[in-house]
Amino acid sequence: MKLVKGLFVQLLLMGTLLTSFLVSSSAEDFDFDELPHVEIINTEDFRIDSRLAVQKQTPILILFSMEGCTWCHYVEEEHLKPMLRNSEYGKKVIIRRVMTDDYGDLIDFNGNTISSSDFSIRYDANLTPTVVFLDHHGNQLSRILGVRNTEYYGGDLDDSLDLSLQMIRKQLALLK
Repeated sequence: MKLVKGLFVQLLLMGTLLTSFLVSSSAEDFDFDELPHVEIINTEDFRIDSRLAVQKQTPILILFSMEGCTWCHYVEEEHLKPMLRNSEYGKKVIIRRVMTDDYGDLIDFNGNTISSSDFSIRYDANLTPTVVFLDHHGNQLSRILGVRNTEYYGGDLDDSLDLSLQMIRKQLALLK
């Protein structure tokens, strides 16, 4: 019995030391600044994005954001930027941003000049962050309004992307 207790204590001690080492070394050795720098493009001309969407056969994800919006920053940093760093997402979606509090103009899918705030109203993006998936004509495929739960947001984003991809594939199948 003494031998079993001794082995148990040694195993417990080794497990604690190993866990301590792994946690401290992974936190110290990993440099978050080494991640590739990516930026979410504030689009100015959706005709360009439309052509790219046709070429890649993907939806366009638009983050409607606002300066100083904490949840918008969360969506960008924790979800959209990692998607931009992942080449698999590069094959599935075009990611853009529209600042709802920007008073500048952009060009919509039909080539019309429109203010960023009016463009946001067109897609009912009164609350930020709002993520909208569009086809190359600017038709809404799916949307995520706000951030309801941080633990499930990534899954919600992937589900909306998958749904949008399915809808685009159906559109393309009808054209063939």
